[in-house]
Amino acid sequence: MRWFQRKGTFSERAPCRHQCGPVCEAAEGAEAAALDAVHLDVGTPPVQGCGIENTCCGLKLEAPDTVGPFLKFWGLQRLGEAAETPTNHMAFKEEQLQGSRVSVEGRSSAQRTQAKAAATAASAAEPRVWLGSVLLVTKAPVEQVVVTMQDEAGNPTGSPLAPTLLETYHDWKAVRFMMRVPVAAQETKVFYGVSVRGQALKPQEGERFHFYIAGYQQPAHWGYYSCSGFSLDVPADKREKYWGGMKPLWEDVKKTHGQKPLHLLVGGGDQLYNDDVWTVPELKPFLDMTRKTPADRATKQQAAFTDTMRAAVEAYYFHHYAVHFAQPIIADMYALVPQVMSWVSACLSAAPRATGMDHDIFDGWGSYPPYLQSSTVFKGIFDLANTWYSVFQQHCSKHEKPMVSIYELGCSTAVVTCDQRHLRLRDQILPLEHYMRLTMLCTNLPVHVRHVVMVFTVPVVYPHIRGGQKILSCVGTECMSGMLAKIGASPMNHFNEPELMDDLDDHWTARSHQEERRFLIEHLQMLSRYRGCRVTLLSGDVHVCGAGHLYSHPSPPEGQERQDYRYMPQIVSSAIANPPPPSGLMRVLEYFSAPGKINKYTSYRMDRIIKNKVGVGKILENKRNWCEVVEHDANDTKFPGFITFHLRVEEEPGNNTTMVSYEYPVAPLQPATPGHDDYFDPRTVTTARNACSCMSG
Repeated sequence: MRWFQRKGTFSERAPCRHQCGPVCEAAEGAEAAALDAVHLDVGTPPVQGCGIENTCCGLKLEAPDTVGPFLKFWGLQRLGEAAETPTNHMAFKEEQLQGSRVSVEGRSSAQRTQAKAAATAASAAEPRVWLGSVLLVTKAPVEQVVVTMQDEAGNPTGSPLAPTLLETYHDWKAVRFMMRVPVAAQETKVFYGVSVRGQALKPQEGERFHFYIAGYQQPAHWGYYSCSGFSLDVPADKREKYWGGMKPLWEDVKKTHGQKPLHLLVGGGDQLYNDDVWTVPELKPFLDMTRKTPADRATKQQAAFTDTMRAAVEAYYFHHYAVHFAQPIIADMYALVPQVMSWVSACLSAAPRATGMDHDIFDGWGSYPPYLQSSTVFKGIFDLANTWYSVFQQHCSKHEKPMVSIYELGCSTAVVTCDQRHLRLRDQILPLEHYMRLTMLCTNLPVHVRHVVMVFTVPVVYPHIRGGQKILSCVGTECMSGMLAKIGASPMNHFNEPELMDDLDDHWTARSHQEERRFLIEHLQMLSRYRGCRVTLLSGDVHVCGAGHLYSHPSPPEGQERQDYRYMPQIVSSAIANPPPPSGLMRVLEYFSAPGKINKYTSYRMDRIIKNKVGVGKILENKRNWCEVVEHDANDTKFPGFITFHLRVEEEPGNNTTMVSYEYPVAPLQPATPGHDDYFDPRTVTTARNACSCMSG
């Protein structure tokens, strides 16, 4: 297990053999700070120095003068709605929704069916505007950064987009440009131009930036990925020579986009790995503080987050984001496909290394003991991580960042993301107000939306190693940890806490979250039944891929599966870059993958969609992957009204020519009787089966 193998924590490192300065120099006082010229060294080249052993990109953390452009999708606006802003961009108004609702009282079944079909068609054809943004981070003055919409010939259409200054870091400025594009019936190719100081920027391939918008009569084509980086324990030489670095699967994403344009990319968390923020030397005094007694812990909790610490930590986050997002393969995809991103709600990872944690902030944020979680230093680091997460991933200031967002695309699909990290506690994943916001947004969706894809960064249906928390609770005692340390097998992290405890606490099936998991699932079942839509769960983080599902107990009779509103598929896709876990741990997960129950009427199980060479199914695959999602229209001969998830899996490490695809089609929810909003109810399963047997006889 990981806690017997982890080495090289900050306090254990040998002194540097090179005559080099600290990772970042911070003078006393903010006025004397001159961090623009500071280089944060990543990796361990023999001449460059030491400090940080490795990060997700393996590059020197020195931001270019200009980073970007990066695209973000904000949602769709209907004509007549108020002007959208990042803080209320999906606040549907009640009076606009009343017109799309259909009164079915006093009508025959045929009339109800016709009325509903007419309302669905009218809703689908309703004029709407695509809302998005372009982000640039540059040293140029804001007035010298120009973004224009262009036609096919490259000529600007209309006035340049208005800039909004989101944040500054020394000479760098983060500038956002909001876009508004009418949605046509069919796919639209949108061109845009970016110039800085009069110099036009270009993508790595091609002359101009462009992206595609799905038409309201056209099925959407989009993708999902997570864990786009490498954890600290992956050696630099193996990262590049064996795994091929970041490129292999991102090149497959780019190839897929070239064959059939992607309208959206959803980043499910760990868009970069910031774990090594704790190797910044200015934080070492905090790490060295003891935690043995309650007084020690109180002192550590109240320790000051000094100006020197703040300067060093902000330098780390800013430069890391800028360098990581500027890598050619990632920069191209972020400029050519609109993005929707979220940060990870950590969980018990499948990997025995530093995985399954919230790398966008640092290892395990939100699941540490209260004396750490509420400490001044933790809060200070989170504030800076949140600032640059909001800028680079959400294209807004940290005060504008929405906690729950919904993104409608294509003929019949909506994608929902929730911030499962900002207000996280050891006994809470989502606060109650987030559930209320989620309900409001989803129930107010237009009637033509038949699929709601919930992006929960950690799988809700997933094997869980039971008993792990009890073991770690014992390991975490001073006596046991001291005994293990004497034999060279330390189970503790650099906070002197059990290494995997934060992972276990974060999992949806942890003891502290089991009731919230049940509440979440029942909440989504209520939404599915009331709204008449199929709810699908899409998750990553665990560095494996696979699928499972929730379903009614007792299960529906044959032929009624599509009428089960409790049926919710769970797609797991992770990681697009970080290495997968070893086969030994996969056998452990297989052992703990038995079906189970959520409540009296809901069961769950893992599916075996991944087949080996002899056709034997596996619940999970420990290979790098990402997920391609295809929406089908109602006239599709094979999958009418479905959405299909294709797990794109790398068979040979570092070789994207060996990609294989595993298909998981998801049918829309269908009422038991046409024209009515009634669905399969497990309490009537006996009657339903008797009726079926009588009809067949």
